[in-house]
Amino acid sequence: MKWIVALPLLVAGLATAWAAPATRPFEDYQVILDRKPFGAPPDRSMEPERVVPVGESFAAQMLLSGIYELDDGNLRVAITDKKDNSYFSLMVGEKDGASGIELLDADYEKEEATLQKGEETVVLSMKNPTGGQVLSTSERQEKVKEAAARRMSYAERRRMRQLERSKPVEVPKPMYTGEELEKHLQEYQMEVIRQGMPPLPVQLTPERDAQLVAEGYLPPVDEEGYEVLPEEGQEGEEEYFEE
Repeated sequence: MKWIVALPLLVAGLATAWAAPATRPFEDYQVILDRKPFGAPPDRSMEPERVVPVGESFAAQMLLSGIYELDDGNLRVAITDKKDNSYFSLMVGEKDGASGIELLDADYEKEEATLQKGEETVVLSMKNPTGGQVLSTSERQEKVKEAAARRMSYAERRRMRQLERSKPVEVPKPMYTGEELEKHLQEYQMEVIRQGMPPLPVQLTPERDAQLVAEGYLPPVDEEGYEVLPEEGQEGEEEYFEE
């Protein structure tokens, strides 16, 4: 008996017999990975973070040359580039377009400024112009928190100044008015004359004037205001005395 098989059917049968097995899902291999046949991966969380030395950072040639507090409570710092002695100024949050340096924070009391360029964050100090501190990632995060809190204090200080300016100016009330003022000036004028100081432009009352004459602080005068000389028998030698 002979069999005649069509060629297309033969090829299809062979392809079915040699077909690749179906791909198994990744979950089937999870049990193998959980057993860690190659051991646990190294724990790098305990390794210290490598911090770039200041001499190798972008701030090696930077000098913090000034910190200024503005009227609105914000701070502006001046940075000098020691390579060409050029400088630029920044407020907190601003970035210099030429150098790409951003001012993250500034502390007027500590005379410090925190600068960032790329992945590097450096603290410069006016108290130690030859040095600086490159911050780690955790230190940078702490600086950012401090900067946010400091900006809030600046805003509060600015608000208080604005409130102070908006308050009406209170003119102090005079201590003496009317008759009390006149009496006070008369008494003060008498004390000035008693102490031999130049008198004030205050006219004493006849009673007070007579009291000072009796005390010997003023010379006697006649009814027309002429000083009465102590020598008797000399006529025409009276001189005018202005009180």
